[in-house]
Amino acid sequence: MGKTLVHVTTSIVIQEIENVLATYPEFPYQDLFSQSKIREDLIAYVLSRIPNHYEVIDNSEASSKSQELHQLSSEQKLYLENWIHTGIYNLFHLMGNYSWDNYPMPQTFTSRSISSNF
Repeated sequence: MGKTLVHVTTSIVIQEIENVLATYPEFPYQDLFSQSKIREDLIAYVLSRIPNHYEVIDNSEASSKSQELHQLSSEQKLYLENWIHTGIYNLFHLMGNYSWDNYPMPQTFTSRSISSNF
């Protein structure tokens, strides 16, 4: 049986980015981050700031095991969401040239101090 190395962090980050962006207004946030280049920049931004995890699994277990790998603790989820919001904030201004006064972040984002126990 063969083994497969699975980078579990990427799929978790992509899913959480989708969840977080859904809480933002369509214009200008979702419009800006619907562009694949800017979305990829956000993914890279978050992945470069959190611990990345890999799993080695049997090829025969790949589909069933992948579902189990997507469970985060509440603390890990908040830590990840904090980096996603920060990335949105930074890239929004860098790429969009928008005035923050005109487009404040949604109320769902609050700055948190959370350990990096990802």
